[in-house]
Amino acid sequence: MLRPMNWIKRQIGLIVVLLVVAIAGAAYSGPARADALDAAVRSGKVGETTRGYIAPVSKSNAAIRNLVNSINAKRRAKYQSLAKKHKMSLGQIEAVVGKRLIERAPKGAYVQNSSGRWVRK
Repeated sequence: MLRPMNWIKRQIGLIVVLLVVAIAGAAYSGPARADALDAAVRSGKVGETTRGYIAPVSKSNAAIRNLVNSINAKRRAKYQSLAKKHKMSLGQIEAVVGKRLIERAPKGAYVQNSSGRWVRK
């Protein structure tokens, strides 16, 4: 049985809301991680990508690379879990969540535009 497109869009929207909440609460694994990410975003060292991950905006040191890798590993695990649970591709989840995280990024933060270039929000 084929489901109407509106039903599918609502389901994806619900998944995204739940995922964004989960990322905000769990992906940073504690106040120290959240503070480090917040500082890196505010300083312009990392930004949100269109695929739902963070990335260094320019050359980075080992601490920034470790932070990015740690957070992205947790995000990917959540995305894979949701993709499997809802019978969607990982790419679909990444695209939808990436769009929402960019929308929610604070003013002044770096985000990727559709052509992959870094821009300040």
